[in-house]
Amino acid sequence: MDSLLFDLNPSPVLIYDLDSLDILEANDAFKEKYGYTDDELEGLTIMALRPAEDVDVLNKIIDDLDEKGINRSGVVRHRSKSGEVFYVKVSSHSYPYNEKNARLVVIYDVTDRVEAEEKARRAFDELNHHVNHSPLAMIKWNSSFEVIQWSERAREITGFKKEMVLGKKPRIFQFCDDDMAVVQKNMDYLLSGEGDKTNFEVKMYRRDGQPVDLRVHASVLRDSQNDIISVLTFIEDITEQKKTELRYQRLFENANDGIFIMKDGRFVECNQQVLEIYGCDEEDIIGATPADFSPEFQPDGGKSAVKAQRKIEKAQNGEPQVFEWKHKKKDGTLIDTEVGLNKLELVGEVYVQAIVRDLTKQKKAQQQVRRSEELFRKLFLKAPGAMIMVDKENRVKMVNQSFEELFGYTKEELVGKDLDDAIVSNKQKGENPRMPGIDFKEGKLYKDVVRYTKSGEPKDVLLGAIPVFLDGEPIAGFGIYIDITEQKEYERKLKRSVEEKRVLLEEIHHRVKNNLAIISGFLQLQSFEIEDDKTREVLSDSQLRIQSIAIVHELLYQSKNFVDISFEEYLNRLIQTVKSTLPLDHQHIDINIDASGVSLDINQAIPCAILINELVTNAYKHAFKNHESGEINISLHEQDHRIKVKVKDNGIGLPEGFDIRNQTSIGMNLIQTLTEQLDGTLEVSNNGGGCFKVSFEKAHKQKKSKLEEIGKIE
Repeated sequence: MDSLLFDLNPSPVLIYDLDSLDILEANDAFKEKYGYTDDELEGLTIMALRPAEDVDVLNKIIDDLDEKGINRSGVVRHRSKSGEVFYVKVSSHSYPYNEKNARLVVIYDVTDRVEAEEKARRAFDELNHHVNHSPLAMIKWNSSFEVIQWSERAREITGFKKEMVLGKKPRIFQFCDDDMAVVQKNMDYLLSGEGDKTNFEVKMYRRDGQPVDLRVHASVLRDSQNDIISVLTFIEDITEQKKTELRYQRLFENANDGIFIMKDGRFVECNQQVLEIYGCDEEDIIGATPADFSPEFQPDGGKSAVKAQRKIEKAQNGEPQVFEWKHKKKDGTLIDTEVGLNKLELVGEVYVQAIVRDLTKQKKAQQQVRRSEELFRKLFLKAPGAMIMVDKENRVKMVNQSFEELFGYTKEELVGKDLDDAIVSNKQKGENPRMPGIDFKEGKLYKDVVRYTKSGEPKDVLLGAIPVFLDGEPIAGFGIYIDITEQKEYERKLKRSVEEKRVLLEEIHHRVKNNLAIISGFLQLQSFEIEDDKTREVLSDSQLRIQSIAIVHELLYQSKNFVDISFEEYLNRLIQTVKSTLPLDHQHIDINIDASGVSLDINQAIPCAILINELVTNAYKHAFKNHESGEINISLHEQDHRIKVKVKDNGIGLPEGFDIRNQTSIGMNLIQTLTEQLDGTLEVSNNGGGCFKVSFEKAHKQKKSKLEEIGKIE
């Protein structure tokens, strides 16, 4: 009997060895379903019936067999020899087979059912997704108007969670003003059976207290007795729409232009601006026609009533109309206006919207523009300076009489031609500013240039070029030419004279420097012949003072500026001279200079130079006796228009009770004399060594001489 049931069972049946998992036997239904032959079943395990990713599931099922060995799996996946995957339910139990630990397995194909369930699940998920992601909130009520379904969108709009509202009636919500009465009215309407659907608008408060405008669409499902089974409502958040409507209402009311709404050729609504344009009240407008606010005839001779009707009919047919119109105010005054007519559909009705703009100010402005253009034209043409206008391609548009006289061209010879081809040499064309070149990025250009007349004569002119831009794009350019030929010739002559004087001045400084160098050399030769140390020291000091003055003249000779001397460079040269002149007795003296950016004119430079020379040589000779090394710091700065000189050493310091006013040496007297010559102050102190501070007001820089100014002319 078992063999008969095994072979004739319509479902696939197999027997497998629990220890080896080898398939021992299978019925014909199994072979047909899975596509294996008897030969292929030999050595085949039940693992081959599972997709590779489901093998772990099978192992767990085998491990979980109960003591009786009975197992009924849920829905699992099998695969055929060809790789087809399908869903099955499996029932297995222990089965005696040739004394092996075997199991009998019955397989039921449930693919159709699983796919149907999956299809139904997907359909449900799709519906659920649309409900929860719809811009409309879905709320379902029972026959007593208690909430039985609440979508996610309903929570987003109202702020109430589903568990807060299930089983609750509409009075759980707080409505603005008397909107609860609107809700109750529509509920009563549906309960009465007079209709199965309704829609209305209300304003309610969200759970967080914020107001929200809602549009509610409700429909009823009834039984055969016409009693309510359920009510389905879709709720739309129209808060932004209401704000937009309010904005457009305010725009309508506060627009700068007058706005009419017309129906059947008569005004049915208008804004405040209309009343101001026509100087009337609203009751004067409503019900009137365009002809009532127009003269009998328009400026072109056409009858106002006929023309207005024709324009309105075209607008009603969907052809927007824009035109100028002569209107009449309530007091009879005529005004110029621009009218725009457009078709407007509201609640299934066709209207015409008219936008009226008062052109009175615009007409006056246009008249003013025409007058300004005429003034400009006369100014341009009659200006004493040569003027020309070019387009954005540098082609001549206009020239005035002065331009014709300066360059010898007539207007007819220039208009339409590139300006550069007429008055610019071929060599200069690459350098010449053109419309709309980068030369005009600052908005204007003034430049000395050479231009050529019709006969080829060169003219030195001052060119003023001004581009004109509209909305960031160049549209034209103006050129103004002033003949400076005579001035240029005078400048060239003056420049030659200046150059001669510059050479002469350089030669003077050079000769002074050389003469001082000769004197310094004489003093040095003289010191070689003198054995007395005191006398030799005096000659050496004099030599340094002369060299200090010589360095100033050398710097002036080397500089193009004969007014200012850079003291940073001077100090570096001075220190080199001091080091090479004074004996150091094998001492190592470091000198630090801090004098960047300070310059003096020659009247202050020479006394200041000698002063610093005296302070440095004094420190060299007296501050480091019995010292192998030392340091001298020189600083020179400008602060609040005062020059501050400081010479400080880290040597033995000044004698106790030192007072420079009581000193009789030439060097100390010279320091005081030079300070007085500079109208300065002198401070002397002991601060880890001798410290001398001199402060004097910097001479006001005079205006550059004509010599210097002209010397810079190219």
